[in-house]
Amino acid sequence: MPRPDVSEERRLQIVAAAIQVFVRKGYRKTTMPEIARQAGLSIGGVYWYFKSKDEIVQAILEDIFQKDLTALRLLLDEDSSAAERMKSFVAAYIESYNSVSWMNSIGLEFFGEAAHDPNVQGFIQNYLARYRQVLVQLIEQGIRRGEFRPVNPVDTANAVLALEEGLSLLVVADPQFIRWTESFQLAISLILDGITRPVPQDKGKDE
Repeated sequence: MPRPDVSEERRLQIVAAAIQVFVRKGYRKTTMPEIARQAGLSIGGVYWYFKSKDEIVQAILEDIFQKDLTALRLLLDEDSSAAERMKSFVAAYIESYNSVSWMNSIGLEFFGEAAHDPNVQGFIQNYLARYRQVLVQLIEQGIRRGEFRPVNPVDTANAVLALEEGLSLLVVADPQFIRWTESFQLAISLILDGITRPVPQDKGKDE
């Protein structure tokens, strides 16, 4: 009889073990042998599926990113205003962020590797490019419909991305005084207030 394919099961087993070690020791201090021991596998068995802990983190982040991007892309086809859809995105992003908050410090350590690791930098740039593209499309829709001022869509999308990543950094650096959810909601509201065109008053209302 052919042997059952357990590749996906093994990958999930390794990722789950890696998460436990990452949370306990941090990204930088974690080693592949430690992940193998946590998974109950040989080091060769782990390397068969992942060549490095970078690849494991990328697999974890890619799953999180893809879920967020899928939800954001769905908003592009909705009929509500661009501002309302941006608020819906914020609400969904907050829920997603809070559900994987344990990953925040690990992700930031990994992001820090981009300064000297081209592979990590390329992964992050690819993620940012996909995310930025969808945000730009949403902002451009708002501009075309006359809902948003004629702002630069790329700069505005980058401002949103900077809020997400910057506040995540502050939470790790100064958790006692940073309320991520409240700060993110407020900052997005300020951006929307700044780019949203005033609703025209009905000229005949007061006549």
